[in-house]
Amino acid sequence: MTTSTVFTNAKERCGFVNDAEVAVLASNPATRFQALLVRCGNGRFIVTAQDCKWFIDIIESTGKDYVRDVSLYSSN
Repeated sequence: MTTSTVFTNAKERCGFVNDAEVAVLASNPATRFQALLVRCGNGRFIVTAQDCKWFIDIIESTGKDYVRDVSLYSSN
C-alpha cells in the first residue's frame, strides 16, 4: 500500500484510517508527521502518524478507555 492509496481510501471514508494505513503513513518520511485525530470514549487528541500506535497502545493497556476511531486531521 502506498501513501497515495491511504489518502484516496481515507477520502472515500470521510477521512477515517485503519491500523494498516496509519502504519504506512508512519513508515514514510514524507508523511510520518501527518496529523491524525484520535477519538476515544472519553476524549480526543491530535497526534503525528509516527506516534499514533504508541499512544493508542497506552490508552488501551489501562483498560479505562478505548479508541473509537482515527482520522486525518484537517484544520480547514
